[in-house]
Amino acid sequence: KDMVASQGKGDGDGTVIISVDVPSGWDVNGGDLTGAGFMPDVLISLTSPKMSAKKFVGRHFVGGRFLPPAIAKKYGVRMPPYKNVQQVWEA
Repeated sequence: KDMVASQGKGDGDGTVIISVDVPSGWDVNGGDLTGAGFMPDVLISLTSPKMSAKKFVGRHFVGGRFLPPAIAKKYGVRMPPYKNVQQVWEA
């Protein structure tokens, strides 16, 4: 999902586009495969960045400790370096 906030930079009118997990229209692994050119200002990845996040340019946050450590270890998922009880990390 994408949402719009009315502060910060954006396209010059003060609008900031924030995408959650994978930007609208993007392939989860390949990013903007259709060439639509959509690039949000901020990306908030849930649990762990998806492969498409490699194509993202802007502020990137990872949020949520939804993956138990045993599952992360089993599947080789490297979790962000959260500190203490922190729930969000800026990449």
